[in-house]
Amino acid sequence: MQPQPNHIDVTIEDMRQSGAGFKQAHTTAGQESASAEQEAGGNFFTDTIDLLKQYISDRITLIKLQSIEKVSTLAASIASGVTLALLGLFFLIFFSITLGFLFSYWLDSEIAGFGIVAGIYLLLIIIIVAYGKKIFGNLITKKIIQNSFKKKDGKQ
Repeated sequence: MQPQPNHIDVTIEDMRQSGAGFKQAHTTAGQESASAEQEAGGNFFTDTIDLLKQYISDRITLIKLQSIEKVSTLAASIASGVTLALLGLFFLIFFSITLGFLFSYWLDSEIAGFGIVAGIYLLLIIIIVAYGKKIFGNLITKKIIQNSFKKKDGKQ
């Protein structure tokens, strides 16, 4: 059974048409894939830039929040310190008055009793002026540095 000549011609002609169609389809598909790659490349860089912008924005927000945390911790420490200093001042005043009356009772002279208390304060002032920077300066500096680098859990 040999194929008829018409059948062979039709088959060859069909192959030629489908071959031309294949070339055209292949060229069109190649152009589409190239444009898809360009769009994907463009999307990659656009997406990367958008992610970078978001990262920078998030980083700035984080720095702001960390700064606010440090400032609020410092403000709370200052408020606590001022309150403690005020209460300490009241204690010191009343303790000084009590000590002055006690010395006055022992010495039978109010002038001598309160003079001794004044002398104690004068001695403290001289010591603080002479050595205060060494004693308090280093202590306060170390405390501020420790508080600045303290983490949330209280550890350094």
